Amino acid sequence: MTWKTIAFLILLILLTIFTYQNYDTIDIKFLKWGITDVPIIAVLISGLVFGFLLASILQLPRIIKLRRDLKRVIKELEASEKIIATNDEVVDSEGISMGSDYEGGFFNEKQ
Repeated sequence: MTWKTIAFLILLILLTIFTYQNYDTIDIKFLKWGITDVPIIAVLISGLVFGFLLASILQLPRIIKLRRDLKRVIKELEASEKIIATNDEVVDSEGISMGSDYEGGFFNEKQ
């Protein structure tokens, strides 16, 4: 078993113990609506799920933008590889041609 499986089982056991110890019921009122005899654990878990969903929805625009940027960068890299394949010049990651007589960088051993 991996450490993730063990951690999951430990958390599941702790959640089960927490559920049995907090099975008291409460009344929930929101504006004109009301629900009676709701277990506290149901309120806590639904709050956690709602918070997770809200945080996920708020992050969706950023996730979509990052995926779009990643696809653009991949296309640019694929295009630069085609340039390298068709030319004998060395082109670095920024698309700058170093010329066909380029022999190395700053720490070139030849002097």
